[in-house]
Amino acid sequence: MEHNIKKTLLADSIRLSFGTFNVLNGAWLRSETGKVTGVLGRNGSGKSCMFRAIMGELRTQELFVRYDDKVVTGSDEMGKYVKYLAQKPFLPPKLTLKKIFEYFGADYEAFTDDFPKFAQYPDTPVRELSGGEVRIAEIWLCLCSDAPFCILDEPFSYLSPVAIEVIQKLIGRQKEKMGIVVSDHNYEALLEIADEVLLLSDGYVHLIKDRSDLVRYGYCRA
Repeated sequence: MEHNIKKTLLADSIRLSFGTFNVLNGAWLRSETGKVTGVLGRNGSGKSCMFRAIMGELRTQELFVRYDDKVVTGSDEMGKYVKYLAQKPFLPPKLTLKKIFEYFGADYEAFTDDFPKFAQYPDTPVRELSGGEVRIAEIWLCLCSDAPFCILDEPFSYLSPVAIEVIQKLIGRQKEKMGIVVSDHNYEALLEIADEVLLLSDGYVHLIKDRSDLVRYGYCRA
């Protein structure tokens, strides 16, 4: 990827329902390289469903996804452009961290520069790590990939305040190379790094200009 050329990912007109229950009613998401887009929403608002739909993991009633001027369909093709951190772990539990990093073509030493604690873990199987440690490795692999976009769903969950701060700095560094979408219930940590904030509510996406909008939509108190 040429980092000096801005790339755009647009998902529009997302309609998703399960029977008579409408989850998304024409939702949208736009991301640009060089920018962090924060996505907020209460539990059950459909944030994860929206991300999974964009990645081709959920069949929707309507969905339009475009990478620059190219229409993108299917999970295989989306995987070329977007690395997705779901809420469930994706690292194989029996493999060691070193093997996994080799598989992803990632630099383990660069990882330990950001998280020195992991210098002692290259030959440790994933199943012997804590949930927070696994999450940190997954976040780093997604953010430091060659993909032009990254979606992080609840990256700060189960992480210590110190680890969250390191992740925030990593996101700030990597946004120079990619477009990053972050959704997390720790909205204070999210607001610190987001260049643009969206709120998913009642199946619709609202652009948030400042904190008063979050209060007006009933997401938080004044």
